[in-house]
Amino acid sequence: MATSQKLVIVESPAKAKTISKYLGNEFTVLASVGHIRELVEPRDLPADLKKGPFGKFAINIENNFEPYYAISAGKSKTVSELKKALTTADELYLATDEDREGEAIAWHLLQVLKPKVPVKRMVFHEITKEAITAALDHTRELDNDLVQAQETRRIVDRLFGYEISPVLWRKINRGLSAGRVQSPAVRLVVERERERMAFVSASYYDVAATFSPAGNEPSFEAKLLSVDGKRIATGQSFDDNGRMTADVLLLDEATAKALASGATDPSVKVSVTSVEAKPSTRRPAAPFTTSTLQQEASRKLRMSAKQTMDTAQGLYQEGFITYMRTDSPSLSQQAINAARSQAASMFGQDLVADKPRLYSGKSKNAQEAHEAIRPAGEVFKTPAEVSSQLSGRALDLYELIWKRTVASQ
Repeated sequence: MATSQKLVIVESPAKAKTISKYLGNEFTVLASVGHIRELVEPRDLPADLKKGPFGKFAINIENNFEPYYAISAGKSKTVSELKKALTTADELYLATDEDREGEAIAWHLLQVLKPKVPVKRMVFHEITKEAITAALDHTRELDNDLVQAQETRRIVDRLFGYEISPVLWRKINRGLSAGRVQSPAVRLVVERERERMAFVSASYYDVAATFSPAGNEPSFEAKLLSVDGKRIATGQSFDDNGRMTADVLLLDEATAKALASGATDPSVKVSVTSVEAKPSTRRPAAPFTTSTLQQEASRKLRMSAKQTMDTAQGLYQEGFITYMRTDSPSLSQQAINAARSQAASMFGQDLVADKPRLYSGKSKNAQEAHEAIRPAGEVFKTPAEVSSQLSGRALDLYELIWKRTVASQ
């Protein structure tokens, strides 16, 4: 009796290699190596289309902004290999990433391969045996909304760039480019710089001192707030034009130095008239999103945003962390349990919050299809446990993610 064969297509060879370890012999896992089709350059259009509505942008703006796609350069061999593998398959699983780009890659694969066998969309946030098994059991249809979102972004990029870039070439310098994101970002920077240039500075002085009480009392810092009952000026006492906006005492350099000298005079008695204690709480930082991971890796590991994402992608594809492109700081119940259990075993149950800490994103428009970036699996591996498999930046970034996830609970 012949065994049914199933073809699984992912984006990258590294991801394919990891996933194939968790699937049986009836599965063949191949990689598309990213997109297999792209929006062509107008100069590469077929001759009969160059003079029509597609001619300017390779987009028919007269017919619902229809794009003209073609097989990407260097991808013909990949497409041929995928078509050949599909001829012996009874089912096709599209296992590209569950985001706009991944959904679009899956859609383009369908358009090019034109499979005559059942097609299933298989998605997962981490590459572990449990996650892959669950993904096989809970396949879904292609999400056309995500496909259209990606296509819209691509079309807007083309329309925006092709119209604005030539203006930059004429007005500033040839070779500059405009884009859907970078152009508004440049405007924000320019507007902020104009505010800075228009800002009128104003000078003021204040006095701060460090006091060391007698005995074993700790030293403390204090700042002069008022003189003879009148508050002294601070940075908030001026408007953008450098004018005073409050009835305060403006200290000049000489007056400030005189006050500071007086405070250090041994004959001057300084006393603490009251001490007020206020309770304070400090919540741990939320688990990483893409942007917060990039920020922290830059601050602590001196890694650029690109280095961080390249390293994180490798960790994801090799099954060490969850998907690295996410706007959500929330954790799944499985991850919360893993983090709390590990924190309790390492530091004691008394240092773990009574209830799980829950996090949510600040932006209502953010994509939160994925959970936060965290170590993969039902039980998190410590940095020491993965040190034989990871090294250098990969190990440093994994440790950063592991610490942040466990500390969040």
